[in-house]
Amino acid sequence: MRTKTGNGHNVDLDQFLEDLKTVVKDGEELLKVSVSTAKQRALAGAKSTDQAVRQHPYQTIGIVFGLGVLVGILSLTMLTGSREEEAEKVLED
Repeated sequence: MRTKTGNGHNVDLDQFLEDLKTVVKDGEELLKVSVSTAKQRALAGAKSTDQAVRQHPYQTIGIVFGLGVLVGILSLTMLTGSREEEAEKVLED
């Protein structure tokens, strides 16, 4: 089916739709491959992490505890800092 567009060019609508289907199909294929690759990488990372935790359980507990303390200190500092700023603003007004 040929149609004429507003700019004077003839367009084969059937061919355009077939080309569009091909592009969509190729895009789906690429997406499937990308998801599969990402899944494989995630599984490999999880397996290596599991091995490391099982080989060094006490070091892992120490690292996690240290990170928890660090996050707690940082969040406490942020909360306290924002309260001090609010108090300074109130005193200025």
